[in-house]
Amino acid sequence: MSNYLIIDGYNAISKIRQFNARKDVSLEASRLTFIKTLSDSLGAKGTFDKIVIVFDGKKQELGSNRETYGKIEAVFTANGKDADSVIVDILRMRPPKDRMTVCSDDNFVTNHTRAFGADAMTVKKLEELIILKKGLFKGRILEKDLGEDKLADITREMKKHWGVE
Repeated sequence: MSNYLIIDGYNAISKIRQFNARKDVSLEASRLTFIKTLSDSLGAKGTFDKIVIVFDGKKQELGSNRETYGKIEAVFTANGKDADSVIVDILRMRPPKDRMTVCSDDNFVTNHTRAFGADAMTVKKLEELIILKKGLFKGRILEKDLGEDKLADITREMKKHWGVE
């Protein structure tokens, strides 16, 4: 019996701020940061035997394109097929003895996940798993979370504390 995590790739990336922000650099940077974080936090810990992330097509070619990163497989859908349909196909073809958890906030995917007897996971739950397993972003304050005035106050206080003001 194997334990799989199937992730609706762009659905998850767009809902987790740390990865969505990387889309400003490039979609590929966001995707690779997401994959690396999953590999570091969930892949190495043995939480799942295999993680499959399904992304809408990367290339205009027949068939799906796959890239492997250790226990993680990134699947890019074929031209004309979306990630949601590929996830449903994976669920449809799964051996009954395998356990599957599907991570998506998309109702179509979630409804099909339950209909095929797999476990559904929200993107928020995935984000919590990543943070708990990796300790990511712990104690880190993101600049965009604070206003300019608050940042200036903190800087001023730190300068006083260090005796440089």
